[in-house]
Amino acid sequence: MAKAKAQKAKKAKIPPRHLTLPRGFYAAGTTCGIKASGLPDLALIAADRPCAAAGVFTRSRTPGAPLIVSRRHLGTGRASAIIINSGNANASTGQAGLRDAREMCRLVAQNLAHCPHQPLQQLKLSPRDVLVASTGIIGRPLPMDRIARGVATLTTRLGRGRTFDAQAARAILTTDLAPKAAHRQITLAGKTVHLAGIAKGSGMIAPNMATMLAFITTDAAIAPAMLRQALRQAAQASFNRISVDQHTSPSDMAIILASGAANHPTLTQPNRNWQAFCDALTDLCRDLAYQIVKDGEGATKVFRVQVTGARTQRDADRVAQAIVNSPLVKTAVHGGDPNWGRITTAAGYSGAAVNPANMSLTIGGSDGLCVYQKGAPLPLNKTQERRLHAIMRKKEITFTLNLGQGRASTEWLGCDLSRQYIAINADYTT
Repeated sequence: MAKAKAQKAKKAKIPPRHLTLPRGFYAAGTTCGIKASGLPDLALIAADRPCAAAGVFTRSRTPGAPLIVSRRHLGTGRASAIIINSGNANASTGQAGLRDAREMCRLVAQNLAHCPHQPLQQLKLSPRDVLVASTGIIGRPLPMDRIARGVATLTTRLGRGRTFDAQAARAILTTDLAPKAAHRQITLAGKTVHLAGIAKGSGMIAPNMATMLAFITTDAAIAPAMLRQALRQAAQASFNRISVDQHTSPSDMAIILASGAANHPTLTQPNRNWQAFCDALTDLCRDLAYQIVKDGEGATKVFRVQVTGARTQRDADRVAQAIVNSPLVKTAVHGGDPNWGRITTAAGYSGAAVNPANMSLTIGGSDGLCVYQKGAPLPLNKTQERRLHAIMRKKEITFTLNLGQGRASTEWLGCDLSRQYIAINADYTT
């Protein structure tokens, strides 16, 4: 009940058109009765042609059934549809859960053969051409009779445009207070190329090779191997550098479908056009990642942790991750308390190579205040103290920690830990 109340607390605005801006894609969302709240809980994304496809998945050793099925289906590097339900994660559900995930794929393939859009009818998909994702409560069987009716409804409602994109974006939400969507446009070989995505994530967010659900469409023409490499790079620079509560979900995945409808020469190897595509995809994923952190369960603030001067990239990420995951840092951010010792000590236990005599910390970004330099605190006058407190009261705060050990750097995103987070999660299933 608490989860449903949190979701109703703020009416989500209809996002602008995103998901079906790339040519060749349709979307829809509906309510099929999985959620007791009566909110939308089933979404479908479908392409009117075979697509190059790639995904990144949680490294959790207790993966949900949809993740197992989708990972197998992506072995071909091709897919044409994604079915997503919210309200039930279909995780820790054994063999029955696997059968249900496969059945969802079969239902989509079967029903698309009878949808109103002729290009979709002519595809004649097999279940292996369909990917599946689920999010919500763990350990409960799916109501497959309701899902079957919902899939039949979705395939008759598929369309292109703002209304359809908004339906899909809302139907994948759980405790999110707002839908998350983004779009980028680039030019490749003289052709306009669109990239668009939707995502969900608010709690159970911890970096570990995709940390929520994200679904991306693009009309770029790209070989599956190159698409896979681009998505991995983008996820590492975005979704894998955020944290809300240091708890990795069993359902986390990010999937991209590329229709090739932009009709430029296919990207088959690293070159200038492929790099431009990678940059746009990474930028889009960073946008979605930021929206997830901003909408973290109970969150009131976002904070950035910039680590510079690390000996290696791994050390930079270790330090930043330790800081964004620290409950003491998160509560200090929530209270506007400039207790910066929590940041430097998090660096100390991160496992990275650090030397306090080389470390410096600035709060507030490029125009902020240095409070710790070369291993020693800097004295602040009354004016500086007031300014520091004012910085900590902002809705977005940047911490820059220079380790003074090398040239590697990184940036991670985190959110504060509030009383509301506890209230939401104390009554998750009741």
